[in-house]
Amino acid sequence: MKTLVKLVISVLVIIAVIAIVGRLFFFDIGKTENYSMIPNIIPGDIFLFRTVGLLGKGDIAVCRNPEDPSTLVVGRIIGVPGEKITLKGNHFLYDQRMVHHNYTEPLIYFDTSTEEHMKYVVRAAEEKTGGVLYTVAFMDTSRGRNFHETIVPEHKFFLVGDNRNMAYDSRNFGFVPIDSCLGEAFFILWAAETNGDLKQSERSFSWIK
Repeated sequence: MKTLVKLVISVLVIIAVIAIVGRLFFFDIGKTENYSMIPNIIPGDIFLFRTVGLLGKGDIAVCRNPEDPSTLVVGRIIGVPGEKITLKGNHFLYDQRMVHHNYTEPLIYFDTSTEEHMKYVVRAAEEKTGGVLYTVAFMDTSRGRNFHETIVPEHKFFLVGDNRNMAYDSRNFGFVPIDSCLGEAFFILWAAETNGDLKQSERSFSWIK
């Protein structure tokens, strides 16, 4: 028990030091409590995000929530100004050109946010957008979450969660003003507790895809 307490205290001290140093070197610390970015960021993860540099398609953006600017949303930039995009059958289309999936081994994920501790066998696939290769998850394949063809307005991004069918993203709150985005999530500083195939020991101190 004492060893665990010492570990927790050590982690908190490290996070505090990084938070202070980060302001000098243009990065900050974030934490998520929702499922939008599973499997790349899961509820409880503490991550770093860059606060300088331009954001582009495929990046994971940390932005102010258009529905509640006092809170933040985290999502992948799928649409940039002037792009014509569609989501149909879990596939993105850019000017009717489909982004294909390379399906991988399913993931086991446990929802520990309630007393039910529901187990999900998550369908997973690799997807490539803006030259960035990453993994998406389909926790509930019965929910289509499609949207019709739309053109991204000037000075806006379209954000979509990697947890494709259960994410809170631009399909809920609409386009995100570019100037409301604070930076790009890039590094898991401390992962949430081990959750099925998403091992804490393998994900802590690792780069986010």
